[in-house]
Amino acid sequence: MKDIWRELQTPDDGETAPLRSKPPGAHQMKNSSVLGAAALGTKGVDYTDPEETDLYETGFVVREIGPQVVRLWVGLQIAALFFQLLLWNEMATHLAEFEDVVANECAPERRQHGVCAGPMWSLTAWADQPLASSGNFMHPDRLSYQFSTKSSPPSFLLNVDPKKLPTAAAPLAADAAAATADAAPMDTNFLGANNVVADPLAGQDAAGARWGIEIVREDPPQAGPPLRAFHMGQHAMTFEDMSSEAKETLAIKGEVKWRATISMHGRSKHGFRFVSFVEDAASSHLQDLHANPQCRFGQSWKAFNEQHQGSSHQSLTRARSWLFRFLFIGAFMVYTVHKSLPAGGGGVGFKFHLVVLAKCLFQDLPQQIFIVMYLLGWFEAAGLRCQLCLFHSEHCGTENAFHFTNTMAILLTLVSSISNQLLVRPAFKRKYTEDDICLQCSMRTSAMCISILPFTTGICFASQSLLPAANFLHVLAAIPCGLGWLAFVAALLVPCLVFCDENCDDF
Repeated sequence: MKDIWRELQTPDDGETAPLRSKPPGAHQMKNSSVLGAAALGTKGVDYTDPEETDLYETGFVVREIGPQVVRLWVGLQIAALFFQLLLWNEMATHLAEFEDVVANECAPERRQHGVCAGPMWSLTAWADQPLASSGNFMHPDRLSYQFSTKSSPPSFLLNVDPKKLPTAAAPLAADAAAATADAAPMDTNFLGANNVVADPLAGQDAAGARWGIEIVREDPPQAGPPLRAFHMGQHAMTFEDMSSEAKETLAIKGEVKWRATISMHGRSKHGFRFVSFVEDAASSHLQDLHANPQCRFGQSWKAFNEQHQGSSHQSLTRARSWLFRFLFIGAFMVYTVHKSLPAGGGGVGFKFHLVVLAKCLFQDLPQQIFIVMYLLGWFEAAGLRCQLCLFHSEHCGTENAFHFTNTMAILLTLVSSISNQLLVRPAFKRKYTEDDICLQCSMRTSAMCISILPFTTGICFASQSLLPAANFLHVLAAIPCGLGWLAFVAALLVPCLVFCDENCDDF
């Protein structure tokens, strides 16, 4: 009994300590600070510590970053820079190849009336005619010409490119149009009166010029109604005639005859000249392009002509230039963070936070945009890769955009974008309500969806020519894409709501 009594009287048993409302460790219980302690990733917070003031009532405070986390981030960025360099090299190689092929196949000596006559097609009709706007929708000025196709099945492209006439030449447009309105059907080299120019495709594009077109097959006669369409500005259209009548006529006469009629609509103070040409498909590897599931012959042919014979791929050129600059910007930021690490350990202060935020806003997000531009501009059904197939059959094979190098570059870029989640942690509170937990989870999810918004948006616009499992990836990307755009719009509206709330009492 004496030994038991002495054991109970030892000072280590805590019997003489005052009673407490909560035992030690109670702050780690459910609905208490479990969320805060788990999210802190640092030393635990004692229940006697005061509650922390969150940032702008978001429920978060700035996290103190240790050197180990910084070193992990630096390693991630170095790996990302390596794979991004490989992706940029692939893009630069592809664009250089496209530019070389276009420069060779569309050299000035190979052009007819300024139109690139590639091995995939032949220029079968061309017209350059000024038209005046009468302002009468029922009786617009018209330009009509006949052309023939020899491809089997009949496959041709018709391009209409309105150009603004110089101010001094604008009054002559009506006279020129009237002089040729009743002219005979135009042949391949017809040129409108009073409008001889050195470069027919030169001049200011008239994006606002409204016009209509009617295409009818004359031989063999077309049984159904003619094709009619209305457009604005420059536009290219592709046609394929799979009818038995056209096949029989082609076998007997060797050609199918057509007529195109272009009419100008609307009222305009400017004079316009309409440059129109027809290209007939004439290629030995036409079947190779049709057999490629990733390319669409009509879309590729149309895109090449709508981009002014391949000279308007500035978007990919800009993407190549900016991705190269981002390599140096990223290397500089990684070097800056690495030099800020103290030699003897310890914290790195808030310099790391500023670098991560700046990198996310001014490098990671724009970098996603340019990567998406490359994927869509090169690998889509009407992209530059499929346009190369118009010239050489070796480019008509399938190609995977998401091979190992590109996949790693994309994944590391996305991980770098969402690394801003490390910068904050939940503020410590003695009691967390369900609203607090819901708000913190919502803000985390919203920030993550905004951080990868450019890439998920691009995936939603991509087709099966680019994506291996298009339907599944569309559904997978639609959720963060929709949440990201909702969060982005909400973030833009918050300042407006705050301003209205502060000033509503004045009215």
